[in-house]
Amino acid sequence: MKANLISTALFTCAAVLLAGCKKAGEAPGPRRDAIVRLSVLDEHGHALGGVSILIFDEKGYEQFEKDRNTQPADRTITRPDGRADYRFPYATWLKNGNRFVTFVIYEKLDENSYRIWSSGRTIAPAKEERIEFTIENPGIPDVPQGTQLDMYDENNGRTLFGGAVYLDAEHHFVGANRYSLIDMGDIKGMADLGELRLDNFTNRVAARPDHGYFVCKDISLQEFPSGKWGMSIAAEYAKVYVAGPLYHDDKNVGVRLRYTIHKPDRHGLPEWGHIYEASLADGAAVTIQLPEDPASYEFAALKDQSLEFRKESGQVTVRITDEHAEWGNIYPFLIRSGAYYTEVSIETTD
Repeated sequence: MKANLISTALFTCAAVLLAGCKKAGEAPGPRRDAIVRLSVLDEHGHALGGVSILIFDEKGYEQFEKDRNTQPADRTITRPDGRADYRFPYATWLKNGNRFVTFVIYEKLDENSYRIWSSGRTIAPAKEERIEFTIENPGIPDVPQGTQLDMYDENNGRTLFGGAVYLDAEHHFVGANRYSLIDMGDIKGMADLGELRLDNFTNRVAARPDHGYFVCKDISLQEFPSGKWGMSIAAEYAKVYVAGPLYHDDKNVGVRLRYTIHKPDRHGLPEWGHIYEASLADGAAVTIQLPEDPASYEFAALKDQSLEFRKESGQVTVRITDEHAEWGNIYPFLIRSGAYYTEVSIETTD
């Protein structure tokens, strides 16, 4: 029993001596880095990669509130999984004690409007904090210049446009087998893009400053017997303008975009999904009025060749040629006008 008491006393004395060896004025507590784990999601809970997060110290954020061009102390970029881990080195951030730091996502819409998400934390040595941002989709912008997007390449965060399009290491837009892109060449701004064109669309194209692009979902595109293509009037497409390169620490890490999202009007086409009725007793035909020259339209039957199209002045007559047609059969077909098309159908009646 006595031996145990002596050992305990010696251990206690040694601990006191060691504690007394700290340098005068040194802050108490562990001298280890702190880390903040960040995540960015959209309003549906999907991860957003390639999002730039600005990091401000106390004085820096005060200045940022007065001047949005204030440079942050540092920044980080989310990975494709929407996450970023930022480490605060003890020696440069925390040797004088805790710090209050503000994390900011700054989205500039145009020269006079912007959106900001911010979250502040007290950062302590050896501590771990978690911050989650939810970014709402701004929808179709009201300004003709479009929404601004800093698009980082695949080596610097890999920003996703439309949930799929990304910028590869050679700074090509890549559609990832989901989107097609049309390079409209050198333009002065968004207004020069005009109406959608489907000339020479591709899945990969160079992202060139001052060039304009159309971006369409592959699933919305349809090839017609003539070899021409149309985009569904029920779909959306994007107009994109590359305003210039994007730099970080003098390194070209991506491009700065402006974009707008568009839903086409009907362009003289029948409403998507419209059903025409054709009486078997009256020849199983229906006449559709066309607001433009019938020669400017193209028609194509789906599934089989059981429909006949006869263009006339201001209209087209569609007749069912199926010898086995019965009441209640449905025959879908496509109508294209320029770069757009619609899908309608004929249902047989008595």
